[in-house]
Amino acid sequence: MILSITSNPAIDVIYEMDELDTNGVNVVDDVYKTPGGKGINVSKVLDLLRADFMVTGFIGGSNGDYVIDKLDDVNIKHDFIFTNVDTRNCIRVIHGDKQFEIFEKTNKIDSRFERTFMSLIQEIGKNYDISVISGSLMNGLSDNFVEETMEILQDNSKIILDTSGQVTKKVLENNYKPYAIKPNFHEFKEIIGLSEDISSEDFINKDSDYLKGIFSNKLLDDIEIVLVTNGKYGAILKYKDNLYKITVPQYKIQRTVGSGDATVAGIAKFLDDGESVMETVLKAISLGVLNARVYEVEKLDVSKINEVAEQIDVELL
Repeated sequence: MILSITSNPAIDVIYEMDELDTNGVNVVDDVYKTPGGKGINVSKVLDLLRADFMVTGFIGGSNGDYVIDKLDDVNIKHDFIFTNVDTRNCIRVIHGDKQFEIFEKTNKIDSRFERTFMSLIQEIGKNYDISVISGSLMNGLSDNFVEETMEILQDNSKIILDTSGQVTKKVLENNYKPYAIKPNFHEFKEIIGLSEDISSEDFINKDSDYLKGIFSNKLLDDIEIVLVTNGKYGAILKYKDNLYKITVPQYKIQRTVGSGDATVAGIAKFLDDGESVMETVLKAISLGVLNARVYEVEKLDVSKINEVAEQIDVELL
């Protein structure tokens, strides 16, 4: 069983516009609105994969009620802590091949809700073989929220961590080691303190000696899977003592939002199924590719996972 933890859910609101007047009034014909936040996005893909899972975290206000109603509509199992803070909105405006985002910052959560959450995790954590901790931290949560959550879960669960580079770095510096991390390139730079001015494309095409030196960073020790994703440029996988360059098939990209979450969902699902690590990673990356080919995660075609996986090239560095 899989537990998906999202401390800072959202309602994703997407406006697609043929014309955009940045100094006037814009009328939008079609609005796409759906529960979001990384952990909920992970859960949507887990649902498509027919995984056995539950999602938890913090919600509140009328937006929180909306999240619950929509999850109930598709029978996604949940156990959220209702708080004194309204669940945020994340607004994305798409104009042609450009887009920009407006993310609301939540008000400060009362500390009693964090204590209630930890009591819940103490109660249910032993039931889950895989736990995913993903997304940003809600305003007001303690600095050691992730570490305390991991402390409760780590004896029974393989923990997959996919949060900001700064939070992940702090967790690793405090010697809490998840089973897997899946940063994107920019988050990875934050984690290891890479100040070099280098693009994600140039990074992934560096020679093996350079990449081996980067991935020998002590913070990455004792993490079974370090998967650094780079969108259309592929990924670098550190698995135990080996390093792999992963090249993905090129398709027309409809959107990039949620592809990392789809990959995380795949890691959780296929590990839970007992797949090997390499098979898990290939299928998980395939889900990220498939997500980028559709406008809405609900249209992701999981039946094509193996088809895409067969087109992925893996090179041992």
